[in-house]
Amino acid sequence: MPSSPQTHTAHSYLIIARSSPYGSHQARAALDLALTAAAFEQKVSIVFMDAGVMQLLKGQQTDAGEMKNIGKIITALKLYEVNRVMVHQESVDKHDLDPAGFVEAVEVVTSDDIKRLIAGADQVMVF
Repeated sequence: MPSSPQTHTAHSYLIIARSSPYGSHQARAALDLALTAAAFEQKVSIVFMDAGVMQLLKGQQTDAGEMKNIGKIITALKLYEVNRVMVHQESVDKHDLDPAGFVEAVEVVTSDDIKRLIAGADQVMVF
């Protein structure tokens, strides 16, 4: 009996970006993973929390040749069909930020929302 072709099943990925935008490669790694998984038609959601909320700020200046501007990468998330781009409300409050100053409109979620997202994801990665 011939084997049937395998069907492609999308997995759901929740990426939790907790690292500040510069000083390490963690922030960039989280965004690269989100873009790559979405390019392969996986269901990807990303939530920025803790120091990771700083990745969302407009007007980030980077030194030439060191690191790419994280804000420019964040604006590409929706182009790659990353399903949900979210920010943790408590982290926004802690850092006294205004979401109007973010590079992209993002969905605001609570800690309880994040617990539900974690429970419903096939894969959870924290950067």
